[in-house]
Amino acid sequence: MNSTRTTPSRRIIHFGPEGKLYGVVHAPPAHSTRGFVICAPFAEEAKCAYRPLYEIADLAAAQGWTVLRFDYFGTGNSAGAFEDFTPPLAKENIATAIAYLHEQGIERVGLLGLGLGATLAFEAVANDVKADLLILWQPIVSGEQFYKLNIKRQLVRQMLTHGKAEGGKSAGDIIDLDGYSLRTSTIDQLKSIDLLDYGPATVPPTLLFQISFTQNMASDLQALADTCHPEPSSETFICEPFWKRIGFVDCTGVYDVTLEWLSGVGGCKN
Repeated sequence: MNSTRTTPSRRIIHFGPEGKLYGVVHAPPAHSTRGFVICAPFAEEAKCAYRPLYEIADLAAAQGWTVLRFDYFGTGNSAGAFEDFTPPLAKENIATAIAYLHEQGIERVGLLGLGLGATLAFEAVANDVKADLLILWQPIVSGEQFYKLNIKRQLVRQMLTHGKAEGGKSAGDIIDLDGYSLRTSTIDQLKSIDLLDYGPATVPPTLLFQISFTQNMASDLQALADTCHPEPSSETFICEPFWKRIGFVDCTGVYDVTLEWLSGVGGCKN
């Protein structure tokens, strides 16, 4: 994408009840009335995706968007222990982040989520959280499948490091899921997620973005698109799943497609 980009500013904030949520605002050089909240993926994927989410926030801010990256309660630099994380609370945090941008004079506020973050963003909107646009990078449609993939990854790591696979160890109602402590009730909440249960779902202007090794839209993402009204803009882009990689992944194409959509369907006049 050819565009003129200027350097945004960044500031750390603590917001929400008692300032327990940590975030970083990427602000454009001039005042803007449009913005969006970035909804991070889950656990290890949030760590791997830190740089790409930082970069898309900076690039969007350079094009006139106020962008808020934040940590859900119990994760990252926000207050609470990881076992305090729950999907319902995370969706409340998303609503709080939207409200914060509105309080700063941002009139139109959207959501950009990746992986489970995209799932939580979709569920928040489906549950009447007001958002003016929705960008879903590789959302998790089935929580049950997501849980099985995390368990499989954990077993592989255990085999590589210890020579045997033991699964998630438990202590009372706390389960170790691939190095992250979660309550059994939270595991049940994750496994119960099924975005197709919301269909037909009314959504704002939406970009459903598959990021994978194929140009063919996955059947579960296509089914999700088919349940939404109005129909989302669907895009596919061949790229390594950067949210599952420790090393550098060139995400330029992902950024360009997203920014192009923002400047067109998602854009607005200040």
